[in-house]
Amino acid sequence: MEKTAYLPDQLILAGPAQIAFAGRSNVGKSSLLNKLFGRKNLAKVSQTPGKTRSINYFRVDQGLYLVDLPGYGYAKVGGAERKRWGELLDLYFERSESLIGLVHLIDSRHDPTLLDRQLHEWTAPMVEHHLYVLTKADKISSSKRGQAAEKLKRQLGLEVGQIVLFSTEMPEGKKRILNWISDIIA
Repeated sequence: MEKTAYLPDQLILAGPAQIAFAGRSNVGKSSLLNKLFGRKNLAKVSQTPGKTRSINYFRVDQGLYLVDLPGYGYAKVGGAERKRWGELLDLYFERSESLIGLVHLIDSRHDPTLLDRQLHEWTAPMVEHHLYVLTKADKISSSKRGQAAEKLKRQLGLEVGQIVLFSTEMPEGKKRILNWISDIIA
């Protein structure tokens, strides 16, 4: 990790391209980032929702950051902490000159939540490239994976190519995410 931002003046709003990773607390953002980098403990993995309480910048090379955003949803934090996270994320999305893509993680075992739909609607006009990753795909049958992708496509009005099934146990999802990243930074 190159930088952690808890406060607005710690944000990296210009410079190398950035691809942000967002999703509910405990959806698997840290596991996905660790798999992409091929490292076990790059991003901290926890069974307790809400462990990511900052915006974390991981430098891939001189021209790219992968950015881990705090999870939303059922993390057990107080109202003041939630408000601080919200203000930090608002500032990041509204002022970042370097944000070129958003990887939106949704648990494949569940329908998109109201918060998932709100994130989609809020960021769609601000971020040019979106990829939707259905996580924990190894936890459901292959027929349910297809159903989950089709349901997400319908509910959010997506194209098939915008949806990736991912599990740390299934290498195909990692390849598709890395190809998507390569395509948008090219």
